[in-house]
Amino acid sequence: MNISNEITYEESICLANPVYIDVRSPGEYEHDHIPGSVNLPIFDNDERSEIGTLYRASGRDTAIIRGLGIAGGKLEKIINEISMYSGMDIVLLCFRGGMRSASLCSLLNSLGIRVCRLYQGYKGYRRYIANAISSVRVKPPLFVLHGLTGAGKTDIIRKLPNSIDLEGMAGHRSSIFGGIGLKAHSQKKFESLLMQKIILIENERCAVIEGESRKIGDLHIPQTLYKQMLESPGIMIETPIELRADIIVREYTKDINRVEVLEIVKSLGPKLGGKKVEKLIDLFESDALRQFVLLLLELYYDPLYRHTVEKMNCIATIKNISTDDAVGQIKTVMQSYLDNTDAQGIKKEIQSMPR
Repeated sequence: MNISNEITYEESICLANPVYIDVRSPGEYEHDHIPGSVNLPIFDNDERSEIGTLYRASGRDTAIIRGLGIAGGKLEKIINEISMYSGMDIVLLCFRGGMRSASLCSLLNSLGIRVCRLYQGYKGYRRYIANAISSVRVKPPLFVLHGLTGAGKTDIIRKLPNSIDLEGMAGHRSSIFGGIGLKAHSQKKFESLLMQKIILIENERCAVIEGESRKIGDLHIPQTLYKQMLESPGIMIETPIELRADIIVREYTKDINRVEVLEIVKSLGPKLGGKKVEKLIDLFESDALRQFVLLLLELYYDPLYRHTVEKMNCIATIKNISTDDAVGQIKTVMQSYLDNTDAQGIKKEIQSMPR
């Protein structure tokens, strides 16, 4: 470790066995954090708010005194928890690498618990991610799954190795009803999770991602990655509409907010017309959820997306009746494509060799 006890994020990822201890409040941590980091907050959300108010109203010294008073009662517990990671490369961070992490770092080192502090804290980490995400691309050959709403692409993605689950990272299903029952992540957290995954699979032979529009809910897919998705070979997933309805009912009704669903259905009035919206509402209110979904697919989703899906340039079409069977077929398609690509590459190399 750096003998000054301060280390940049770029340096920290080269450590043999790093563990990041994030001492920010739970709210700060939830908004975004280094994936896999441990949250041991010195202040809870209310305490952080109180100290901020004191700082603005009474000045820095008053806020520091109050902060020391709050932290003092928690130090024994925090130190005990951090000591559990002895033998690992412990990296402390707060928001800017300031007083919270600096004070704790000094105390721990004085007690013989070797730790270092992340230079500029979370802000330093975030700067690293912002720079990387601006030109991010998946290094292995990328395959993109396409299909109509409810085709089961997400179930398939989650069973394929080296897959990038954008919707899981976003906390949104990328449709007008996509936020129901989920808590959307911040753009920053989405980017953190995305970069972690892309780095994790960078040495694999191939990767898979679900075809998406430029946005997932309110979150933006990085431009360079989106361009790569458009240029990558696609695999079409075709699923019978009855099975699509079953998949949607299973996925969306776990934590359904009935008021929210009805508001969204009513908002479709300008597109569908009043009578069709009334029919949808009648089906939903009578708990005929499968019929509701089938009609919604027929009236709204399929007309909206079918033309776009049919324009996709795909190397294969997979009939999805069983997720496991579809996964097996997709693996075969990707392997065959890669083998053929490798063979073509070798052929070109031989042809270009001097005679």
